Amino acid sequence: MTEAILKRLADYLLRTAREGEDDLLVILPNRRAGLFLQRYMSESTDSSMWMPRVSGIGDFIETESKLGLSDPVELQFRLYDIYSAMVEQAEPLDQFLQWGEMMIRDFDELDKYLVDAEQLFRNIRDLKALEEPLAGLEPEQLVFIRQFWEGFYEGNLTPEKRQFLQTWELLPRLYNKLQEELRYSGEGYQGMQYRELAERILKGEHAFERRGRTIVAGFNALNQCEKVIFSTLREHGAAFFWDYDQRFMDDRGEEAGRFLRENILRFPEAEKLEDFKGLAKGKQYRIYELPTDVLQSKTVYHLLKDEDPDRLVKSTDTALVLCDEELLLPVLMSLPEGVEEVNITMGYPMKNTPVFSFLDSLLRLHYHARKKADGSTRFYHKDVNDILQHPYFWKMQGGGSVELSGRIIRENMHMIDRELFKGELEQMIFRPLDNAASLLEYLRKIFLHLLELIAGRGSRHEDVLDREFCFQLLKQVNKFERLNEQRSDISYQLMERLLRRSLQNLRIPFEGEPLSGMQIMGILETRLLDFRHVILLSMNEEVMPAQEATHSHIPYSLRMAFGLPSREEMDAIYAYYFYRLLQRADRVDILFNGSTEGVSTGEMSRYVRQLIFEKGLEVIRPGLNVQAREITPIKIEHGEVVTQKLRRYVMGSEEDRYLSPSAINTYIDCSLKYYFRYIAGLGEMDEISEDIDASGFGTVVHDSLNELYLEIAGKNRGIISKEDLNKLLSSNEYESLLREQFIKHHYKGRKKETIEGRNILIFSVMLRYMKQVLKQDTTIAPFELVAAEATYRRNLAIEVEGKTIELSLGGKIDRIDRVGGQLRVIDYKTGRTDQKFRDVESLFDGNYGSRNSAAMQTFYYAWLVGEAFPGKDVMPGLYSMKGLFKEEFDAALNMTSLKKEGRVASFFPLENQFMELLKELVQKLFDPTIPFVQRENDKICSYCDFASLCQRKFID
Repeated sequence: MTEAILKRLADYLLRTAREGEDDLLVILPNRRAGLFLQRYMSESTDSSMWMPRVSGIGDFIETESKLGLSDPVELQFRLYDIYSAMVEQAEPLDQFLQWGEMMIRDFDELDKYLVDAEQLFRNIRDLKALEEPLAGLEPEQLVFIRQFWEGFYEGNLTPEKRQFLQTWELLPRLYNKLQEELRYSGEGYQGMQYRELAERILKGEHAFERRGRTIVAGFNALNQCEKVIFSTLREHGAAFFWDYDQRFMDDRGEEAGRFLRENILRFPEAEKLEDFKGLAKGKQYRIYELPTDVLQSKTVYHLLKDEDPDRLVKSTDTALVLCDEELLLPVLMSLPEGVEEVNITMGYPMKNTPVFSFLDSLLRLHYHARKKADGSTRFYHKDVNDILQHPYFWKMQGGGSVELSGRIIRENMHMIDRELFKGELEQMIFRPLDNAASLLEYLRKIFLHLLELIAGRGSRHEDVLDREFCFQLLKQVNKFERLNEQRSDISYQLMERLLRRSLQNLRIPFEGEPLSGMQIMGILETRLLDFRHVILLSMNEEVMPAQEATHSHIPYSLRMAFGLPSREEMDAIYAYYFYRLLQRADRVDILFNGSTEGVSTGEMSRYVRQLIFEKGLEVIRPGLNVQAREITPIKIEHGEVVTQKLRRYVMGSEEDRYLSPSAINTYIDCSLKYYFRYIAGLGEMDEISEDIDASGFGTVVHDSLNELYLEIAGKNRGIISKEDLNKLLSSNEYESLLREQFIKHHYKGRKKETIEGRNILIFSVMLRYMKQVLKQDTTIAPFELVAAEATYRRNLAIEVEGKTIELSLGGKIDRIDRVGGQLRVIDYKTGRTDQKFRDVESLFDGNYGSRNSAAMQTFYYAWLVGEAFPGKDVMPGLYSMKGLFKEEFDAALNMTSLKKEGRVASFFPLENQFMELLKELVQKLFDPTIPFVQRENDKICSYCDFASLCQRKFID
């Protein structure tokens, strides 16, 4: 590696050191560079000496300025108070804060670039004013100003333009008043500190009275205040040093040298530390295109695994530069075993930590909480479950609340009463909050409890991180508690938003030994530092340079006119960071994500593309051995276990079970599904259903109709009259009963529950269906109700391996009635079904796309009933949701193969054919030589509970 620029600067300082010098000040872009400088100096001398005092530019300005630094959150509230006093009708505080941040950011830039706010915010309605002298503006500035205002006043004055003008005219007043109040209190934001110091220098009211030397090194883009400050430092003998490469300095078209070309002219180098031709020297470049961020992290392992372990821990040897901060944890988990020391020189976003996810769960818990009429609090089940399943809750609880979670699911609790939580931790978390103070106290108590729990643990990596995450969150809570004590206008909702926004923007600093270990850093932290091996991750166009738009009240043209930072300047700054980092490296590995998923374009950074063009490099696309995996069909042999399970249906068995039509339909559709459900006993995963599902829909309606009809029939010896039905229709009795059944089934009998949300719509559909059944039955009344929700069983003999076994078949029938001497078996169908079927064979053909399983089930019921009513014609019929609302409804099934004669008035003519097919099917089910197999690939699998087991999830 070419000797580091800080090493050369250290040698210069030692070589030019004065005897007894004890007041050497070195001003650098950041503090970390100062630590490396001091180490280089200590390594290069054996004699005793005073180390230089190293200061970052921000620290230096704060030391020299007469203003203290304001708290950013308090600053926004101060600005709001000023705004409220200026306008007749102020926006609510929470709405103002959304653009108050933008205002302060604009004011900060105005001050750092010494812009005259009155001049900038001047509303030039009369464009002739541009011809008058405007405080010495250059012709180029006037062009940009004219360009904006001429474009602004073209066309009509739209509401958006009026809003802009109102804000634009308010901004200078807010700016001046804020400056006045802050100066009076002796504090200010960073831009004010810069401006205060620069203006005192320009007025001759500030002199840097230092007897020692001042060194300024490593800067790039300078704002106007820095130029003023550096100018007076130069007058007082300061020496300047710049870090650059001749390649981008000599070519004026290179954006990386845009600022340095001016800086070197304004502040000439005290001494040229090297030839600055590092980019022209031989280096090993490798550029990798990878399809995911995870693979970027995993590639780091392969790039480092063969490195010498001694070199990996040298602080100047290897640097992992993360252009995207969110890759930090994946990269840490991908480092090879030889990397024992790591120094993280970047802030990690708090929003990506488990602490924030737990905080977010707590905030959502209370956001969705509801108070009942009696004042008690209820919590939404999803928020409760998120907390009960969170790793932090498990840590604090010593295990999750499995029993509580199970009860919530079993009883289908949508909103959960606070009284259900009995444990000490549960009562700490699941309690009502009334105001901002109670919210902060609530969070402090929970996270202090968590911090105390993990504080006594060892130095495991995850525990160290957890402690730091908790500590940083508690610092923010303490800050907001102080703020809340000072202000009475912060509501609970506003405090929640402030806390969430503050933590989302927070970067957690990592502490470590900066002069040892492999360095992991962001691109901004690389300034003035040099490494032998540089690995850059996420070198994508939307990341490096970042494509985040800078939100500002100041339009682009006016920014250009007054010399404020623009998009082009930011691109030039990042170009400098990139090329400067490559200057002295021997080996450079560049990785980028080539995926175009989501908002990512998958485009490599323009800087990488330029490097490829200049060096003639090729992009490495690591090959993945991708093969289409052949899915092996699942086949379950009919073994002894299956035989034992099927014996439950044999007459005389201990279990005394019957084979239902639902089981038969399942076997027809897919024998493997039958195995999963009826042999293996697998079912749907238990979960809370907020809206009543199809099964619950049918159960509620069936039970309601059953109870209504049994009550009427009980009074009239089984007869349902037209008068009884009309009387029922004219009352609200059937609606009350339906509501009662709904609460009984869906809310598991919790009588205080009310039907709400989408369930109101579902209930109205149920009510309409039920009402239509009653209206339809008035057209056939009087009729006799023979049975409702009654179970019928019948035996069936089959041949299995030469032996005859007798099975029990049965089912619960919704309704059996007699209309004009005709016995009918009626099945209520609230789902999508049809009265039509092609022929009897189609009812048993699982590959037939339009197989009518409801017709098969109704025929099955007709056969069961036939034994109880020998010699009687039985009509199988459906009361389907679709059919009931037709003008000429007929409950009878229709076999389309017979066309006009297809109405099935009696099951008897079709019984023999139906039973032959049924018997053949049941014999297949019990035949030990026939395995259970998947059905042919079909869309029906998309709705199957076992699609993932069969690897059929890909089906649309």
